[in-house]
Amino acid sequence: MGMAKLGAKIEKPWGFYEDIYREDVVVFKKITVNSGGELSLQRHTKRGEFWYCVSGNGTMVYNQTVWKISPGYNVHIPINVVHNIVNTGKEPLIIYEMQHGTCCENDIVRLKDKYGR
Repeated sequence: MGMAKLGAKIEKPWGFYEDIYREDVVVFKKITVNSGGELSLQRHTKRGEFWYCVSGNGTMVYNQTVWKISPGYNVHIPINVVHNIVNTGKEPLIIYEMQHGTCCENDIVRLKDKYGR
């Protein structure tokens, strides 16, 4: 998989993301989850993440816990923590994500995926 251009929209079945900054050890991206969309239930073996919600509403799985997400919600997701996010609202759910560690897009262990990936 080639390197995403900064600012390019990377379309996903749940919405899209845009790279803001990308290096091997840190990535900043803006994630937009469409109404009804959900990221796969996943974990990462080489990177941790920090999420900050700026708009929209949803739920997040963090290991065995489910939390409601709204603007101002933030969380650190260490390596190997099982997580996902679902947009339960009518407006797009927008999250800024910072990855840290060894950052590569193929470091996704999908445990469950609504879109069959």
